[in-house]
Amino acid sequence: MNKESNSTGQRNRGSRPERREEAWGLGIQGYYDAALQILEDLLKEDPFDVVSLRLKGNFLELKEMDLLEHSVKKLISSADYLAARKCYETILKADPEYVKAYIDLGDHYRNLDANDRALEYYREAVRVLQQKPKDEDWKEDVEEVFKAVALLTKHDRLAAEASSLEAWCKRSLE
Repeated sequence: MNKESNSTGQRNRGSRPERREEAWGLGIQGYYDAALQILEDLLKEDPFDVVSLRLKGNFLELKEMDLLEHSVKKLISSADYLAARKCYETILKADPEYVKAYIDLGDHYRNLDANDRALEYYREAVRVLQQKPKDEDWKEDVEEVFKAVALLTKHDRLAAEASSLEAWCKRSLE
């Protein structure tokens, strides 16, 4: 099967979690089109399935970054890369407390070298995390924000705020 293949023959079988898992497995292997087709089928059934929307956004970005060799100029003009952003924005319309979408949008803008905008989304992720109960997902989200803002501490103009967010993450994980 090549990476452009769009069908596994199993797309409409199994539960939603099983189909999502199949999409995840295909996407991780680089079979983005096949994974995206499964996710599209799932989203036809439930357009506000935030987990499927997030996977779709992630795989659209990865596909474009693979194809375009991560050139900012190319990413800005990529329809799929922009469609990934729309997935994350749709998630936030459906669930404004979904921290992973803020992180994904931050990463999305950081990949475009729009670091100010990225920091806004990471800041918003921290704001939501500060109001949520501390469970296993919470810790995972804090770790993800921590890694993301650490990359922004190297930018002189953003270093102070990024370092502040990074410090909050460190204290929260202790």
